[in-house]
Amino acid sequence: MAEPNPRDDLIRLENLITGDLYTRIDPTNRAAVIGWGLFFTTAHQVRAILTLHQAGACGAASPNRRSAMEYAITLRWCVDQGDRIGDIYNRKLRGDQIQLAKALKADGTKDRYQDAYEVMAQTVKTVSETISADPNERLVKIDNLVKGYGLTKEWSFYTVESRFTHPTPTGVQMFFKDDGEAFHVSQAPIHEEIVPCQLYCLWILHAAMLAFNEVLQGKPWAAELQEVAKEYGFMTTLPQWQGPEDLHAQ
Repeated sequence: MAEPNPRDDLIRLENLITGDLYTRIDPTNRAAVIGWGLFFTTAHQVRAILTLHQAGACGAASPNRRSAMEYAITLRWCVDQGDRIGDIYNRKLRGDQIQLAKALKADGTKDRYQDAYEVMAQTVKTVSETISADPNERLVKIDNLVKGYGLTKEWSFYTVESRFTHPTPTGVQMFFKDDGEAFHVSQAPIHEEIVPCQLYCLWILHAAMLAFNEVLQGKPWAAELQEVAKEYGFMTTLPQWQGPEDLHAQ
């Protein structure tokens, strides 16, 4: 039997993402609506990774690989957290707006962007007055999610990708090596493909689809996802929450 081809199965999964997918979203389900954005960000990052792979620039795709994983894991949490995710994310928006407003004041550009500044101020005021703090707000940080779901393998990948996303000796050393006889430098990464990009993308896209399928009406992708999972040894069920937080009750 021939080995499965990740490229073929990526197309297989992409064909499940049909133009009428929006009809399977319940607009009153906050997890489904936020999950839509999380899922399609994951899919968009996967497209970026594959585009860079095709261009022979796999080394430059580390930030995309890391981001795709982060969004896919957050999507898993979104499905579990349910309607509470809306308030938690609005509270996160409040914090982001406060930081941005402080930055504008610090560099003296507040007046130049006065309209935007007023929108930020109003957002902070509205959220502060209408949405109470949630103990699960700490879960917006990816390391807390990874630990809570026990995603050891994913954390290993995420940590490695971080070493190429940020300036580190590991990233720098992609452009030179010492083989004991000579010191070699290169204008392109010496190790071009850090991980098999197509297989990585298939793994991440499958994980995101497995989670997002839970909030799609009728769960239309279930059968296909199970088949792909069995072919590659991917998870067939979603990882379960192991942290101390109650994701549902409040």
